Amino acid sequence: MQKNLGKAMRYLVAACALGSALAMVGCGGGDGDNGGATTTSNVSNQSVPVNATTVQAILGQPFTIPNGSIFDPGIGNNPVTFTFPSSTTFSLGGSSTASGDVAFGSCTLTVKLSGFPAAQGPQVGKVIPFTTCSIQITASNVTVGSGAVSGTLTLTLSGPNGSSTSLAITVQVSIRSDGTLVINGVATGITISGTTGTTGTGGTP
Repeated sequence: MQKNLGKAMRYLVAACALGSALAMVGCGGGDGDNGGATTTSNVSNQSVPVNATTVQAILGQPFTIPNGSIFDPGIGNNPVTFTFPSSTTFSLGGSSTASGDVAFGSCTLTVKLSGFPAAQGPQVGKVIPFTTCSIQITASNVTVGSGAVSGTLTLTLSGPNGSSTSLAITVQVSIRSDGTLVINGVATGITISGTTGTTGTGGTP
């Protein structure tokens, strides 16, 4: 009887030791799985120049502009839709359509095709030199080096006659681990350095 009791006690001690070892392994692996500290950053009205690279973030995205006269006085105070179909072209839609080439510096549009009647819209050969053509990005709590969050992109155009317009759309914003700002998967070349906070290790704030 005493012999059996002693054997049972040895089994019990061994089982407890094994359980403790497994528990320590489990606890020790947690930090490794979740990585170290993570940093979040706010992007506040960050200006991004529109060029052949950054414009790819808004290709095919229609911007509805309430006052089409910014493109041509003949359109008057009527809405038009402005789109970049590619990184070198633009299209304009309203009572009719026009399209052509884009040269970046600001954004200089050259009309190559037009369905607008004379004096009612831009005609073939017309050059529209926007003095301002930029986008601004705003997003909150972007985890650096992680996935994208929804943010706001505002396109600002200022025309040759001093007219100006700004249009906002929703985009996906992320920040790479090196601080590079990314819009809809397109790297902008802009570095975001400010941070709003750091979370603790193991994914626990």
